[in-house]
Amino acid sequence: MSGFSVAVLISAGRHPVSGAPRACRGDVAAMAIGKSLAGDGLRVIHAGKADEPSLQDYMAYGARKIDLIEPAIGSDGCSALAGFLGDVDIIVTGSRAEQGPGSGLLPYLLADALGRPLLANVIDAKIEHSGAGAFEARVRQFLPKGKRRQIACPLPLVIAVHPFAAPQLKYAYARRVSGRTEILSDPSTPTQGAGPNWTVEMVSRRPVRLRAQDKKTAHARLLSAIVSEAKGGVVAFEGTAVDKAQVVLNYLREHRLVEF
Repeated sequence: MSGFSVAVLISAGRHPVSGAPRACRGDVAAMAIGKSLAGDGLRVIHAGKADEPSLQDYMAYGARKIDLIEPAIGSDGCSALAGFLGDVDIIVTGSRAEQGPGSGLLPYLLADALGRPLLANVIDAKIEHSGAGAFEARVRQFLPKGKRRQIACPLPLVIAVHPFAAPQLKYAYARRVSGRTEILSDPSTPTQGAGPNWTVEMVSRRPVRLRAQDKKTAHARLLSAIVSEAKGGVVAFEGTAVDKAQVVLNYLREHRLVEF
């Protein structure tokens, strides 16, 4: 089916444990949905550095050519993408890059910058005629507790693919070495000194939750599993804030969760 254009956005994926460059699973799922809509006419776009090593994995998954947008100094990736994607009918992205508090905002910021509706948590999509030569997207959304919902939206729009969408693309080393990249200039012209100072850093490890050691015998643990018993503890209703803080500190010291 022709008459509309589709572009998928890919990010610099990193393995959450080793930090090794790799394709982000959510973006691979977005590529699979984009290929189901546009076939070989799918545009694959990455906003970032041209020497990003994870782009080779996206080529192995079927990206013949990747358009690279290197944001100008003082501009962010969203404004650079909005300048290039203004004439694209369907923009497909992953829900988030990998992990961390700064991930997952791009689809919403891009849809707001382009003034388009955003369909989030999409697990599959198709395009149908809506009459008078127009098209509309019919998507199936992921909902909690295993529920699904089908909705329709006219073009243009932004689609954010849910991580549970199963990618159907296969990895091939021949495509990895035969793919190519094309560097495009950033059309955004930020004012001198304006714009945020963006930095890229590895996600910090999640803090370890403090937990008191439970030193019980095997018989006591068995009884606690089959018989409900009252949990010990102190409820500090009275006293000042200092007194209540002292109760918490005494508990931490008693179970050796702090060393002071």
